Amino acid sequence: MTINQKIIVRNYKCFDSKEGGGFDKILPINLIIGKNNSGKSSLIDLIEFLVNSNENFNKTGRESKVPEIIIEHILNESNISKVFPSGTSGGGIPGRNFFEYGKQFIGKKYTYQYKGKNQRTFISTDAEFVNYAQKMFDSLASVVELPFAGKSFCNISAERDINPEVSNTELKFYSNGVGSTNTIQQILNKTDKDSTIIEKILLEELNIIINPDIHFSRILVQLDEENKWELFFEDANQKRISLSKMGSGIKTVLLVLLNLIVRPKIENKNPKSYVFAFEELENNLHPSLQRRLYNYIKKYSKTHSAYFFLTTHSNVVIDSFGTDKNAQLIHVSNDGDKSISKTVLSYNGTKQILNDLGLKASDILQSNGVIWVEGPSDRNFINKWIEILSPELKEGLHYVIMFYGGRLLSNLSFDFEWLKKEVIPLLKINRNAYVVIDRDGKTVNTKLNGTKNRIQEEIGENRCWITKGREIENYISDKTLSTWLNENHKYKAEVVNDKNIKLEQNILNSNNKIKLKYNLNKTIYSSEISEHIELDSLDVLDLKEKLNELIEAIKEWNK
Repeated sequence: MTINQKIIVRNYKCFDSKEGGGFDKILPINLIIGKNNSGKSSLIDLIEFLVNSNENFNKTGRESKVPEIIIEHILNESNISKVFPSGTSGGGIPGRNFFEYGKQFIGKKYTYQYKGKNQRTFISTDAEFVNYAQKMFDSLASVVELPFAGKSFCNISAERDINPEVSNTELKFYSNGVGSTNTIQQILNKTDKDSTIIEKILLEELNIIINPDIHFSRILVQLDEENKWELFFEDANQKRISLSKMGSGIKTVLLVLLNLIVRPKIENKNPKSYVFAFEELENNLHPSLQRRLYNYIKKYSKTHSAYFFLTTHSNVVIDSFGTDKNAQLIHVSNDGDKSISKTVLSYNGTKQILNDLGLKASDILQSNGVIWVEGPSDRNFINKWIEILSPELKEGLHYVIMFYGGRLLSNLSFDFEWLKKEVIPLLKINRNAYVVIDRDGKTVNTKLNGTKNRIQEEIGENRCWITKGREIENYISDKTLSTWLNENHKYKAEVVNDKNIKLEQNILNSNNKIKLKYNLNKTIYSSEISEHIELDSLDVLDLKEKLNELIEAIKEWNK
């Protein structure tokens, strides 16, 4: 679903004619983060123009200039074959036929300008071509794949509300929420409409997001004294409350669901045919409700292969999507004269976002719980094991994993009372904690060192997992390791993962031709190995027992 096309807009509102702003590529979920008036909405305008050529776009250029949209596309065989046909030759084009010449440009960068309504102009390519091929390269602009071709744009604006409305025949709602009440009442009240869309499907999805805070058993509409339709919800005790008397948070969630569930139904379109652009959904939403709503969007995008562009000021977004491989963070900033946008690829970039949003450490609410591990490879394995046994639990939503770094353990403490200067009390960071520690030692009877005994005593045995094998990697089954070596690195080997020997040595012992050094690339290799872990590979030592203990702790943190 990744669209590997760089899209830049210049001469538009806050973006200048030199650097401009935009996207290095498009992922399923694109988070646009920045201060007010930094240019977040301008990037939403860019996406809308790519989808539907909104005529107002070209009327809002910077300094009275016409906006420019520049797209960098990587040429593929289909593109080339359309303008360099194999059945044609001559005309000054070298080679036996046009395609023989043109295929050298497959994989090359092709840059063109998009002017709306499918008007495109060739700008440049990173490959040299003969003058006789100029017309072909001009023609390529009309055959390369335009981002979001054939899709529909769906927007929720930052300023929105759902109010009582007078009935009309229009089955439509707008980005600011106007028309939502009328659309719902028509679906519920007219015999030619399928009321289960609202009564069952939408209500069930609403309860998924708002639980456990509240649960609704029914959604209905009634006419008020001004002859306007008003939305009402009933709880399990049949207590009825109007939407107008509820908080803005419920209205936001409802409007999201109307766009994700009801709109595709009434417009008779597949959800994957939409590009969704939702602005500042966090307004008036409690952080826990934000997390549940964003997690719902994450699942929806994956299920329906839909693209999302989300503008936000919320640090909860960074927490929810920061480690998601299907999401990217775009930081938009303004220096008082112009705006720039950058894709956040590192911790420093994330820190700059938090600084830009004016967040202090004390402003950021704690995660529900922290799992402390030695390093990134432990994180890869634990996330995979949790995914297999309890897939509803998600890192960044229900827990986070942090690293204590091996020997640093001696400088850490889970005891509130242990406040010596040389010891860092980790329960001060989060009172809900679980720690995973490698046993180390060459035999199962090796005595634990003083630090490990102290940590276990401080946090409690039911919150401290000391591996039964020498290290966490010794929980990986022989079959999993052999499959990984064969499929990822083409080594035929039958690995015996001796529980008292480090994994790297067990790998080397399996085949004397293997040159792979596990410890030199633990993060990458552990990620590869995790892809081969399955349910039947968890029956190793006390792995299932400790995982169930950990999962129960996470569920307790999340109540």
